[in-house]
Amino acid sequence: MFKFEVSKQSRKSKARIGKITTPHGEIITPAFIPVATLGVIKGGMDFEDTAKVEAQCQITNTFHFLDLDRVKEIKKLGGLHKFFNFNKPIFTDSGGFQVFSLGKGMEFGLSKVGDKKESGKVPNGKNLVKISEDGVKFRSPRNGREISLTPEISAQAQMDLGADFIYMLDVCGSPSDSYEEVKKNLDLTNFWYKKFLSYIKKNKIKNQQVFGIVQGGKYDDLRVDSVKKINELPVFGIAIGGEFADDKNQMIKTISKVTDHSDRSRPHHLLGIGDLESIPLMIKAGIDVFDCAMPTRIARHGTALTKNGNLNLNSGKFRNKFLPIDKNCECFACKNYSIGQINFLLHAKEQLAGKLLTMHNIFFIENYLKEIRQKINSGRF
Repeated sequence: MFKFEVSKQSRKSKARIGKITTPHGEIITPAFIPVATLGVIKGGMDFEDTAKVEAQCQITNTFHFLDLDRVKEIKKLGGLHKFFNFNKPIFTDSGGFQVFSLGKGMEFGLSKVGDKKESGKVPNGKNLVKISEDGVKFRSPRNGREISLTPEISAQAQMDLGADFIYMLDVCGSPSDSYEEVKKNLDLTNFWYKKFLSYIKKNKIKNQQVFGIVQGGKYDDLRVDSVKKINELPVFGIAIGGEFADDKNQMIKTISKVTDHSDRSRPHHLLGIGDLESIPLMIKAGIDVFDCAMPTRIARHGTALTKNGNLNLNSGKFRNKFLPIDKNCECFACKNYSIGQINFLLHAKEQLAGKLLTMHNIFFIENYLKEIRQKINSGRF
């Protein structure tokens, strides 16, 4: 029922075309996984809109369903696919990223790539996370209540949510961590992996497959040690997570180091990164699927992706430009609305503007990847 097959391998790089088969359809790789944190893509999109932008799948966040205390209800209704009327493959993050984002990420204003988030994005500098050998205790960013997350709780929640692909609970590192801290966190992650896999085996996981996550920060020896251990685990796919020092060149070197030692018979997922500059580089480094909130986030703030760079439609110069964002684009927004209309909607603070730009941006990336797959197939990538 689950299968990963490679149909074309580039002779110039580690880029390849593949197919992931799941109970809810196929994913042709390299593929983008739109972020649907709470089960729907932000920007007001429903399942019909998701089909219109040709999205093949989506990724949802386990932590937030635990925070909202809705896992049991979703299980009773038949899982995420039925709860959100979404009949394509779903991935669920374990909650490991929140170990970073609600911990040191929040405390010090850190991001995965680079030393600082955007100015003004640090919420009071509070750390809402306490890590122990057993797992993590969070303070809810919504209401302050305590939330426990252990390998077993993460595994059970993801089994209940019913995603096609679930992820083992890890300690997502911070750019501020020393070598000793990264090593300590990696040892704890490997310990949690054993507990996670033991739990799902004991509880007889059905119609779901597991991804293991490579950690180790910017330290090549720790990354290699991590992926070698994951190669030995009974997991369907290999994900690469954590932080990547302070520049994208280092990120690509880190990915390449991992894929030099990884089991290439399994799909490879880069977690949380997918800007246009990085996409071709990380595919050449051996990435098959990736997720990123950037396309939808910038859409909600008025920015469209184009082959000539980002286009900020809030600008007054677009007030009377009644042409599509891209005359060659077949997305719903470009076929039905002009830049001038979207500019008006943005200034009127109408939610439709964000929805239209979200649809355009996801459609743009999906078609960008089609072009890359065509280049791989023809030997030009």
